[in-house]
Amino acid sequence: MKIISKYILVPLLILGATACESDFLDVNTSPNTSAAADPGLLFTNSIVDYSTNRTIDFGPTGMAIGQLFSGGGSLGAGVFTQPERYIISIFVNGNTWRSHYRNEHKNLKLAADIAEAADPVQNNSAAQCKIFRAMIFWSTTVIWGDIPYSEAVNEEFDLPQFDPQEQVLNGVLSLLDEAIAQIDESSPLAITNNDLLYTGDMDKWRKFAKSLKFRTLMTMVDADPSRSTEIGALLAEGDMISSPDDNAEFPFFSVSGNRNPFWETLNAFAGGQNLFYFAGEAMVETMKDKADPRLDTYFEPYPGGGDPNSEIKGVPPGGDASPSVHWVLSTAPTGSDGTNELVRPASPDVLFSYQEQLFLEAEAIARGFAGGDADAKMREAITVAMQSHNIDQGAIDAYLAGLPQATVPLIAEEAWIDLIVRPLEGWTHWRRTEIGGVGYPNLELPDGAQTANLMRRFPLPPDEVAANTNAPVQRPLDEKMWFDL
Repeated sequence: MKIISKYILVPLLILGATACESDFLDVNTSPNTSAAADPGLLFTNSIVDYSTNRTIDFGPTGMAIGQLFSGGGSLGAGVFTQPERYIISIFVNGNTWRSHYRNEHKNLKLAADIAEAADPVQNNSAAQCKIFRAMIFWSTTVIWGDIPYSEAVNEEFDLPQFDPQEQVLNGVLSLLDEAIAQIDESSPLAITNNDLLYTGDMDKWRKFAKSLKFRTLMTMVDADPSRSTEIGALLAEGDMISSPDDNAEFPFFSVSGNRNPFWETLNAFAGGQNLFYFAGEAMVETMKDKADPRLDTYFEPYPGGGDPNSEIKGVPPGGDASPSVHWVLSTAPTGSDGTNELVRPASPDVLFSYQEQLFLEAEAIARGFAGGDADAKMREAITVAMQSHNIDQGAIDAYLAGLPQATVPLIAEEAWIDLIVRPLEGWTHWRRTEIGGVGYPNLELPDGAQTANLMRRFPLPPDEVAANTNAPVQRPLDEKMWFDL
């Protein structure tokens, strides 16, 4: 279900290599480096790999762990009940780790090196690669905690050291700063046709980088309160994602081979029906308490017998769906592009959205990191989020009128609702905004959970632990990370 198979990369690189006139066998100065490779090809391969993994390998597992949806127990064939109970597949775990390190980081680092060695230097191309690498490092550390960073994908280190999470996140900030400084909007030398996010628009890449920096600082600030000063300065400076047109979205299309893998799974195994992704109790009850108009957009009756006239209910974490709880994530049927359904053939993989930026800004203001109107920011974020699901403006206005003034818990809860199909951000956001042991919403330990407390981290992949003698000992899955106070 890859959009662009990684296996086409080798012949493309071979075609891109330049042979010496004196000896047709002497194709490269270094036998391990394709000197004439196009950094754009490596870049495309990396972003395709990343979003494909996010949507189908990590995606459903992360949604179950973060209680953004439910596996439905036996009614959902038990497919996602195991991750909901914190039994993590070694294949999902290993695929995600390999995707990040063996594919994406290697390709992006090589692409940046090629761009910087080019004549003339392709600074923008290198910056694009570094920004994407920074985002992947953030993703990797919020999944596993301590990870290889300083020695990652470096030929000098066969067995890379695992850096503490604080150092990794500091490295993410440094990599983003380096990339931002490298951007030259006056230069046409950028990855364009192979850039599936912004087609080489460096103004948008700069905004994306600054928003990623803002998210990273907000991830760190509880463990390192001194970051609040940088958060305030960055918010005052602005120049971050400032409209839905700036959203960082990996596109999928309603064409076989290019469809969203999350939807394609249902198409392949259930004829386009959603028999696996159930409405979760935490999400449903949180939305019902506030009469959220997105309820009917997010959820629909179970195609195997759900009653459309029954009350929308969610499945408790780790539990079984019953005949009275036949509600699933809304899904476009086979043969339809869908309009408002959550799971559609052309649903993009959203890496960063305008409403996420607004929610983060509202929280920063509410926490005193910067001046401004937290309530206005929160309401704008909710409006943008609902408009993205084509909710009627009258319904949006009525919902906003019923909300109290913004508080940190309310902002956190509203952001979590918006992140329903963005499991990495949703799960991380919930961990990050927990206050005094209370999360927003306050999730319950799943039935049959393999831990005493809510899950906080993935286990390191067994293959990595076995192969790398520098790998740390496995931490309990319910042990908090550095950022997660």
